[in-house]
Amino acid sequence: MFKCPYYSYAEIGNQTETFLKQYHHSQGIPIPVEEIIELKLELNIFPFPRLYKDHGLNGFLSYDLTTIYIDEVQYNQFNEKYRYTLAHELGHYVLHRACYGEVEFKSIEEYVRWRISMPADEISWFETQGEWFASQLLVPTQQLIKTCKTVVAKHKKDFKKLSTIPDDIWSYIAIEIADCFEVNPPVVENRIKKEDIPAKIPILDK
Repeated sequence: MFKCPYYSYAEIGNQTETFLKQYHHSQGIPIPVEEIIELKLELNIFPFPRLYKDHGLNGFLSYDLTTIYIDEVQYNQFNEKYRYTLAHELGHYVLHRACYGEVEFKSIEEYVRWRISMPADEISWFETQGEWFASQLLVPTQQLIKTCKTVVAKHKKDFKKLSTIPDDIWSYIAIEIADCFEVNPPVVENRIKKEDIPAKIPILDK
């Protein structure tokens, strides 16, 4: 029976940090996730026609851990979502290798049937951990703090009458920061909340 390991958000953060030190020494952003997958891990990226339309999937990792299948429309038209899906499936490659040793699916139909057959809580953990890995890989904590400080400093005059930056303002800040990481703004906004970035960045010297 498929059993997903239970990693905490912090544990996955440690794993993404270790992974980036090994495969992206410069730590520069945006994280070159496509390059890491194809050139350093030597995995295939395969655009799959109508993957989302017909099967409700953004992507999936092959059972033999050699290929990441991506919805073709996403691959061609939605760069930020494409990068996130790659990072999510990379999360399964890094975190769940042992799990893939327990299953075998040689077609998309078999993969879908496998997912449906699994206990809901196991699949939920499986996908949640993929999400956590993707967000922390593409938006690493130290780079996020540094970028937030830069953006907040740039808008210093707009915050001069505030004692703290309100949550709705952080939502706008997330939009600007998302461009730096080449992800969609909700990914950055979630990372800001998870890492409690407002508490780590003073409102700036008056």
